[in-house]
Amino acid sequence: MKNPIKTYLRNEIEGATKGKLVLLLYDGAIKYMKMACKYIDEKNIPEAHSNIIKAENIIYELMSTLNMEAGGEIAENLLRLYDFMVYQLVMANKDKDKSKIESVIKLMLVLREGWKQIVEQEEKKKLEEGEAKQINISG
Repeated sequence: MKNPIKTYLRNEIEGATKGKLVLLLYDGAIKYMKMACKYIDEKNIPEAHSNIIKAENIIYELMSTLNMEAGGEIAENLLRLYDFMVYQLVMANKDKDKSKIESVIKLMLVLREGWKQIVEQEEKKKLEEGEAKQINISG
């Protein structure tokens, strides 16, 4: 029997737009950073380390998806922010400093909100275009 949660997640990822995939990456990084904070509180250093590394890897993935030519200054600024986030996480991992992780979570939440708005605008635009096509077909 297939695991329904895994099936749902696979369908969510396979059907996601590029913007939604970015949101999923942000969600994953935030989740791992929150788990790392929890493990730091519990003095579980190996698990804290593992979750920080997972968050760093997701940020590296976000960096690799940037289109520097098309994105121009915005892409350059995002690259700098992602680089700063990774540095903060490396230092947090070295010192087991929860405050550095929390500062990265705050930054990531702001970026995630911006992406969420972009995705919602794109979906609204596609929906409106679809409704316009339906009107033109029947009209």
